[in-house]
Amino acid sequence: MRPVCFPLMMLTLSLAAAAPPLSAQRPCSAEANRHFDFWEGRWMVRAATGALAGHNTLSLVLGECVLQEHYTTPSGYEGKSLNIFDQTRGVWHQTWVDNQGALLQLEGGYQDDRMVMQGETVDAAGVVTINRITWSRIDGGRDRVRQVWELSADGGTVWTTSFDGTYIRLETGADWDLLIQGGTVMNGTGRPGFSADVAIVDDRIVRVSRTPLDPERASRTIDATGLVVAPGFIDLHAHLDPLLRLPGAESHVRQGVTTALGGPDGGGPWPFAEHLELAASVGVGMNVGFMVGHNTVRREVMGLENRAPTASELERMKGMVAQAMDEGAWAISTGLKYLPGAFSELDEVVALSEVAGRMGGFYTSHLREEGLGLLEGVGEALEIGKRANIPIVLTHHKVVGQPTWGASVKTLAMVDSARAAGTDAMIDQYPYTASYTGITILIPAWAMAGGTGDLLQRMEDPALADSILSGIEFNIINDRGGNDLRRVQFAIVRWDRSLEGKTLHDWAMREGLASTPETGARLVIEAVRRGGASAIFHAMSEEDVERIMAHPFTMIASDGRLTQPGEGHPHPRWYGTFPRVLGLYARDKGVISLEQAVRKMSTMPAERMGLRERGQLREGWFADVVIFDPATVADQATFEEPHQYPVGIDWVLVNGAIAVENGQYRNIRAGRVLRRGRN
Repeated sequence: MRPVCFPLMMLTLSLAAAAPPLSAQRPCSAEANRHFDFWEGRWMVRAATGALAGHNTLSLVLGECVLQEHYTTPSGYEGKSLNIFDQTRGVWHQTWVDNQGALLQLEGGYQDDRMVMQGETVDAAGVVTINRITWSRIDGGRDRVRQVWELSADGGTVWTTSFDGTYIRLETGADWDLLIQGGTVMNGTGRPGFSADVAIVDDRIVRVSRTPLDPERASRTIDATGLVVAPGFIDLHAHLDPLLRLPGAESHVRQGVTTALGGPDGGGPWPFAEHLELAASVGVGMNVGFMVGHNTVRREVMGLENRAPTASELERMKGMVAQAMDEGAWAISTGLKYLPGAFSELDEVVALSEVAGRMGGFYTSHLREEGLGLLEGVGEALEIGKRANIPIVLTHHKVVGQPTWGASVKTLAMVDSARAAGTDAMIDQYPYTASYTGITILIPAWAMAGGTGDLLQRMEDPALADSILSGIEFNIINDRGGNDLRRVQFAIVRWDRSLEGKTLHDWAMREGLASTPETGARLVIEAVRRGGASAIFHAMSEEDVERIMAHPFTMIASDGRLTQPGEGHPHPRWYGTFPRVLGLYARDKGVISLEQAVRKMSTMPAERMGLRERGQLREGWFADVVIFDPATVADQATFEEPHQYPVGIDWVLVNGAIAVENGQYRNIRAGRVLRRGRN
């Protein structure tokens, strides 16, 4: 169908009768099958002048009794329609929507060798226009069809032609670019998997058929016998800082991740639009989106000052959040444990979150505290969601420090209670008992005001130094230190690579010092003096990890940074989060079912983002697909040897292109930069 050539604006419809629900339709009739057999395929559309008007792809969907068409033009116009035959009345119905906000519904049928569809639209001024579209085969053949679109504003007396053109069938060697055969489809909904074939054309899934499809109709086939075919995984918490240096994103793609959301923990990019354009210009291995970071915005406006913003500073921050949201940010992220977010009060965060919420975004938070202050941290996030009227995510939710282990019983109950009261709260989680962040996480926030230079200056004051060291000792005993220097493992230490993979205990032994919290505190300060370091903190319990994972509103997210072999000593989650859940927690431990695991990695994060046409294996949706072996899928990265890719992820498709083939990565960069409101 060729779209109307004038702006439809906001239209309403007047039709004699609506189509009955699909459940009332009987199996496809001979009339429907005759129509589908003719139209299914790809067409080029040319105007009467011969100019290219667009391309149209028509495919069967929804149980193969509905014809979907997808129309695009060189100028960027895009529209879709669904065509269904109402057997009870003997008429065809067509519903058309486009990327300009138009809606058009038509009704009609065949008249001799022509098909005529008609519907009324009413524009904002109340003017009724009748749209009549006629298709007729040229010379009675099957490869050329004339389309005439006529308009009448006087009830059908006088008609003017809006479009007169020709559909030309594009004959290709095959109907489908790729056919995935014989796999168990877990479509992302959480329902039991089923045997089906999946056909792909360009970047779209065109068939999900429980009846085997003919491989002769496909340019290429993949034998998925014994394998699971699932939607590509969506990582709601990814550190994409190295994206411009590692655009292929191999460490993520090989886990089955086809979409990742960057800018977590308050650290989104700025200038926002400029960063997105740079990412798009280099080409990316997976789809990527970004959040606007509260810490980034606050630092831009206020530096590292430990105070509330002035009225003008708050307005400037609100303007920056609005600008980023308008430029395509999906959410606002906070890192209230980090600087300068740790200096912000509740009202400030609510005010900024209100801006993001009004513009369709959500709120995700690294809580102010995840150890002894965990319950207060969860309560603050839920209060922000309630007051700002914004959906929220408690990101990388965990319970840190032995004194707090078991508190997930209370935090999950708090989430349930908030949801019952109307706050749209969800959780994401990585499947490990150790966290990863900078070594300064052990230093009290007040001591870091102004940055590292100010911290070291405070250490020159004996009274302040005692307070700072006491605060670090407290955190080593009660928080991420796990009350044992062996639980703090260095990850990236640029000033002494020999410490990477070693612990605070190892460093103390090397220096001939006692392995005590007091020693640990002084070594933390020494690490900062030498340029800082990142570390892995082994301070969580397996029981809390499993309890949080089993919660119905928990999603899986890696909190992983893009990496490649040889770069530091990273947390194994950077390589193994998604296969670890599939293998260890779903298959081996049975904490969740495999179908639930897939849903927590696909549909749930897609819905939280508001990401359209991704996150499920559905006809007409983007062909982001992962094919894995349920018997062998597993993470290989360990805390001792983290630079190891997973096994059992055999195939990964990003926008219909094969990025992992028989377990081998292909650097094709088929991903796209996704912008909220545009994707």
